[in-house]
Amino acid sequence: MEGRMFTTHSAPVTVWLDGADLPVRLVYRGTRYRVIDQPTALPRTPEWPSGISHPPSDVLLAPGWRVTGRADDDTILIFDLRTAPNGWIAEMTYA
Repeated sequence: MEGRMFTTHSAPVTVWLDGADLPVRLVYRGTRYRVIDQPTALPRTPEWPSGISHPPSDVLLAPGWRVTGRADDDTILIFDLRTAPNGWIAEMTYA
């Protein structure tokens, strides 16, 4: 799949979950997206730069999901969503 990556700088996003706590729809930058794939859990351990020879082992990232969303105009984006203290954020989006 050829695509471009967009850095979102942890943009706020509103996420709706189903009964199993999986994302089913979201609003990102004013556009509503429906999740059209099976959400995939994001890793909880950070990827450290190669120059760090002894990264801390007790650092955990917030829970999150990678989902593919489709807008009403058929725009499709892939989202890396994570929980944050005040709701959800879109860490990254891919087109």
